[in-house]
Amino acid sequence: MQTFEAILFDVDGTLLDTSEFIFQAFEYTLERAGFPEKSREEMARLVGKPLNLCYEVLTGVEDVLELSDMHRAFQVEHTDLAQAYPGTRDTLETLKKSGLRIGAVTTRARTSTLATLSLTGLATYLDHVVAFEDVENLKPHPEPILKTLAFLNSHPDAAVMVGDTDVDIAAGRNAGTLTVGVTYGFHGLEILKSCPDHIIDDIAAILPLVLPLFEHQR
Repeated sequence: MQTFEAILFDVDGTLLDTSEFIFQAFEYTLERAGFPEKSREEMARLVGKPLNLCYEVLTGVEDVLELSDMHRAFQVEHTDLAQAYPGTRDTLETLKKSGLRIGAVTTRARTSTLATLSLTGLATYLDHVVAFEDVENLKPHPEPILKTLAFLNSHPDAAVMVGDTDVDIAAGRNAGTLTVGVTYGFHGLEILKSCPDHIIDDIAAILPLVLPLFEHQR
C-alpha cells in the first residue's frame, strides 16, 4: 500500500480561483500594448505555462519581456481579484491537522502569489511555496516539485501533486509523485487527457483519497 507524507498543490485553478485575476491581466496588457483582443478560451488553454510563452503565443512576437512585466504589475495591484475556491480553507486545515506536509508549486511570480495566498487566508496552512523566481526550470520540469519536497524533507514516492493543467500532471509524473487532476480549474475536463492517477471534482475530495493512506502509516 502506498503511503504519503507530503501533498503539493498548484495555486491558480487549484487552490485559488484566479480566473478574473489572470484574464483581466492578459486583457489589460494586450490592450495597453496595442495587440488584438483574444478570447478567454484562448487564454485559459495557456494557463500553467510560463508567462513569456503565453505572450509569445498570444502576440506572435518573441520579445515579450515588457508584456510579462506589465502583466505581473497589474496582478500585484489587483490581488483582490483572486478568491479561494469554496472549501479550500477547510480542506487545507484538515490536511494540516493530520500532520501532512503541505507545499504549493506555481509558475506565477512570488510577490503576487504570496499576496493572494495571504489575502485568502491560505498561506498559514502552507509549509513552503515555490514560485517562478525560485527555480531555473518551470513545470513540467520536475525541478519545482523536487525543490519543494527537499524543503519539506520528503520524497516523490511519498508525495502527491494536485493540479488543474497538463503541466501540473506532467511535472508530478516527471518528479515521480502520485498525480491528482482537478476538473474545476482552467482546463476543466481537458485534464482527463493528461491521464492523472486520480481525478477529483472538488478540492475536499482529496481528503478521503490521501488521509486514509497517510493515517495508515502512523
